[in-house]
Amino acid sequence: MSADDGSRRVGWLRPALAAAAVAALAWTSTVPGGWGAGQGGTRATGPGSAGEDVGGSSGAATAGTSGDAAADASPEGEQALVEQAALACAGRDGLAGRALAVTAPEQLLVEDGPGEGSLQVLGPQGAADPVPLGEAAAGVPLAAGDSALVSATGGDAAGLVAGQVLVGVGTEQTGTSPRGAVLSGCVAPAEDQWLLAGGAEPGRTESLVLTNPGADPVRVDVELRGEAGPVRVTGGAGLVVPAGGRLVRPVDALADGVQAPALGVRAEGGPVAAQLVETYRDGTTELGTSVTSPAAAPARDLVVPPVPSGEDGRDLVLRVLAPEGAAVVELGSVTGTGPATPDPAAVRVPAGSTVDVPLAALDEGAAGLRLRADAPVTASLQVRLAPSGDEPLEGAQEDGGTGTDEAAATTGAPDAATTTEPADGSAADDPEVVRPAGDLAWLPATALAAGPLGIAVPELTDVPGARVELSLAALDATTAEVLLQTSEGATTSRTLDLANDTSALVEVPAGTSAVWVRPAGPTMPGLAAALHLTGQDDLGPYRAATTLRPVPWTREVTTITSVVP
Repeated sequence: MSADDGSRRVGWLRPALAAAAVAALAWTSTVPGGWGAGQGGTRATGPGSAGEDVGGSSGAATAGTSGDAAADASPEGEQALVEQAALACAGRDGLAGRALAVTAPEQLLVEDGPGEGSLQVLGPQGAADPVPLGEAAAGVPLAAGDSALVSATGGDAAGLVAGQVLVGVGTEQTGTSPRGAVLSGCVAPAEDQWLLAGGAEPGRTESLVLTNPGADPVRVDVELRGEAGPVRVTGGAGLVVPAGGRLVRPVDALADGVQAPALGVRAEGGPVAAQLVETYRDGTTELGTSVTSPAAAPARDLVVPPVPSGEDGRDLVLRVLAPEGAAVVELGSVTGTGPATPDPAAVRVPAGSTVDVPLAALDEGAAGLRLRADAPVTASLQVRLAPSGDEPLEGAQEDGGTGTDEAAATTGAPDAATTTEPADGSAADDPEVVRPAGDLAWLPATALAAGPLGIAVPELTDVPGARVELSLAALDATTAEVLLQTSEGATTSRTLDLANDTSALVEVPAGTSAVWVRPAGPTMPGLAAALHLTGQDDLGPYRAATTLRPVPWTREVTTITSVVP
């Protein structure tokens, strides 16, 4: 197939490695055609090219490594760039924010055909009118409780990224408004997913948010695992997610008091996007909120992207699920100076169960985790920042949201604090009394990717002292390319060399609206990456993190061959 047929071919930038030092970082301006699919992707036309899922490919192919941390590089056969893509962000009751979608720049794709896309808000009252992607991007405000659905076709599909930022300030006067920051990528729909987050502690509530980008309703079954194994679920079978809509289910309504929960989502009739929304409140002390995306499919070798060091009061807990057989999991640390051994170095997971593994402090810099097991497992890392103390503080805080916590509402909003107005009905003039707050985030495990990973980053002006860092991990020596796009559309790139079993941390400049990451060549070993958001106000820290996921990218072209007898 040639370019005259209307196809797009993708090219590779092969940077010279001769003078590159390990973890050497370079800024360069980018030129069209600097990045590509790595499998010679083309736009598919003709017989056999129809019938593509609305979500397109699950994303980039995975790269082979010295272990099993990634699957085979690609299926046999010609690879074509996807022509349809859909991504969804769960939003959060009680937190307002923004969602942003950005199409791939010319530096990612050599040739870009015509395409179109939209960003649509899904609220409690239904869907709003779609906002066109326009000049390669679209952003919308999210009211408390809103979700976002992004769809694209044609030239806008491959490389599409989207993300959301939600911010809230919790006070005793607004006990139903959670405090914390959320930065999460919008996820592609899938038929089989595991989400690991949440817990059974008092004041900890979770809601499962399912979004259906398709034109037909989808039937979903939800299963739940915990430390004691499979859990009996009430009302988890035969859930129907409406076409172009969403369904929200509080986890406590499925099963109450599950230690170290892991939710399995199985869809029939089409894929759904799934995310787990969590709030943690101890009495009147806000301990954080998060939106967690699915972890990697169970495998024998996975990576949790690196976590920056230097955070006061940090607590790390690794949750591991062995969905089928019992597993012995060997843990390794991937650091800026090479491999290390964390404490503990191994863990046993009973069949069908989860285990929470508290981790001692990891190495300085950016440290990730490698999990090698004798049976398939998946995992997620909780990063929790504790409050600075227990003593109340006096000071006025702006309300971070006006919605009702959907999960908390079903459980009576445990421990939510209230205030009493004067008898004459006037508002009290005394300063609000608030307590120091913490925050939390979850980093799902992933396989190493040979194709592009990415996320869109909405404005962060509502996060006090916002700072964003990109963490990278490699198991075999490779070179990473990082493509950064500003809100004005300007594009720059960084190249970063990583040795065996090493990690790196890259500061993301303010004003960055989208990030893409991939190995610098089609045969180079794969990468894992995550984006970290930190901030600080008088009450305490803000902390959010998201594992970068493969962007919609390629699919295998089905070839129909006539057989003449």
